Amino acid sequence: MQTIQYLHFSVEMWGALFSFVGILIVFLTRYFDKVGSRKLILVLLCSALLMVSDGLAWLNRGNTTEAGYYIVRISNFASFFFGFLIMPLAAQYVSHLIYVRSNGIRLYWEIYEWGIFIFGAAVLILNEFVPFIYTFDETNTYQRLPYFFWVPGFIALVGALITLGVAIAYNKYMMKLENAAIISFLALPIIAIVLQIIFYGVSFANIAIVISTVILFVSYESYFAQYLVNKEKQMNADKLRMVNRQMQPHFVFNSLALIRHQCMEDPEAAAETINEFSAYLRSTTDLLTESECISLERELDIVRHHINIHEKRYDKSLNVQFDIRDTEFDVPPFSVQTLVENALHHGINDGQLENGSISISTDRIKNKHVLVVEDNGNGFDTAVLEKENSRHVGIRNTKDRITAMCNGTLSIDSAVGKGTKITVTIPA
Repeated sequence: MQTIQYLHFSVEMWGALFSFVGILIVFLTRYFDKVGSRKLILVLLCSALLMVSDGLAWLNRGNTTEAGYYIVRISNFASFFFGFLIMPLAAQYVSHLIYVRSNGIRLYWEIYEWGIFIFGAAVLILNEFVPFIYTFDETNTYQRLPYFFWVPGFIALVGALITLGVAIAYNKYMMKLENAAIISFLALPIIAIVLQIIFYGVSFANIAIVISTVILFVSYESYFAQYLVNKEKQMNADKLRMVNRQMQPHFVFNSLALIRHQCMEDPEAAAETINEFSAYLRSTTDLLTESECISLERELDIVRHHINIHEKRYDKSLNVQFDIRDTEFDVPPFSVQTLVENALHHGINDGQLENGSISISTDRIKNKHVLVVEDNGNGFDTAVLEKENSRHVGIRNTKDRITAMCNGTLSIDSAVGKGTKITVTIPA
């Protein structure tokens, strides 16, 4: 076996290994851009399969055994096939980035890329029956045929040039490193395809794809790092807003007014309210220094203090029920508190509802922790959550924090006049 075979096999196996590692990392960080990460995973998977196929093809060249006969033919076919497939997959990823960054510009050039892929696959299948691109000699070694060997390279070249043109035309919607990565991901294989047509015997195109895949993955990690920085800034701002909500003057003044009234009417009740109020302030102050998720028990402690104070100063009957079956998980500070406070003030108080009811329940369902906050209050149109001036901005911020800090989800079932049910799901 020749040295060049081992060299190709080694380079492409390392490229495949890197692609598989990249798939795992992108999968673990997919929550910040689920659609984009899914499209990038497909690109990386296609790259890995391309590397494995071409590596096996090089490793088994000259292998005249029966197994070698089939491995060489299948791996060569797969190498060309995945080389064509990676173009529309890359186009879909670039199209998604442009759509997200441009606030809705949809480009459909990937349809042309899929058309090119289908044409390329058809050419490969035809070659299996009537060889005109490549064949294999008596030693089971790949041989390109003299007149149409350039067809696969030309097909891949056309697909790469189309996507490269689109990427350059819309480069303003991409970060500098990301823009450079996408252009290099497309430009390097184009250069390599030309070299491979001229200089036979070296897989310039596949080696270029290995390098390009590394660059594309690095750009994704840069994008993710910027997302984390922006998210951290947003979360810090949200935290300050939440602290201000907890310590808002009208709540403090109303609580003190209640205590003053109880001191004159019912000193024993005043003492109980003072205990609740001081415990509430202590719990809130303790959470000011928390930058990570906290235990559910700590979060529910401040919720109970808030509800107890609210019940003492709220004349109308209020029924609050706790059904806590699962406490073995963490939540962002003030998250449940924000949901309960929203139910109290926007669901029940705003509607001036008699016999208001709020239920807070938790349970573990299979591999997920599920928390539900439900009220029978006024309800609202969930579409208002997307508006910047929505009075339910607390829910929107809480949803973002649950996603970023716990990799969880928050869903809302509400309608005007029918109450609200908020479900938080956190992976176990």
